[in-house]
Amino acid sequence: MAKQIKIEFFSEGFHEILVSDGVRALVDEAATGIQERANGNLQEQSEGYKKTVMVGGFGGGRWVGFVQPIDRAAALAEAEHNALSGAV
Repeated sequence: MAKQIKIEFFSEGFHEILVSDGVRALVDEAATGIQERANGNLQEQSEGYKKTVMVGGFGGGRWVGFVQPIDRAAALAEAEHNALSGAV
């Protein structure tokens, strides 16, 4: 028979991890990779995609990264060729 263990969940501890510098660095690295791949997927003349890393409000706050088109050409490249979603 398997041994039972009790795990106590400490929300404050998880929150400290989610807003730590280490997690910010990981999120920034992932967002940078997506941004670079998306910009590499562009076939159109465009300013490309930009990234933003910030603390979002979900679950009390955590680092989140966004990559979004800078101009219309980048938005069209996503709509027509999946330039951004293909980079994810």
